[in-house]
Amino acid sequence: MSFNTEKDLIKVLGWTKTFKLIYIIKQMNEGKSKDQILDSLDGLIKPKSFNSYINQIERIRSDIRFV
Repeated sequence: MSFNTEKDLIKVLGWTKTFKLIYIIKQMNEGKSKDQILDSLDGLIKPKSFNSYINQIERIRSDIRFV
């Protein structure tokens, strides 16, 4: 399955999860490390949840074409 637009990803994962994933992916595309991203989200997401999002990104990254 390919995600050509944000809307495709929203249909599968829902709004909240999708926008968290998109935010993290955009930060990674800017060259930030996982630790830098987690530090910038201090208080907004727990490390365990963040790692769960990172794992999901790694699984579907090649299917995401719009970011």
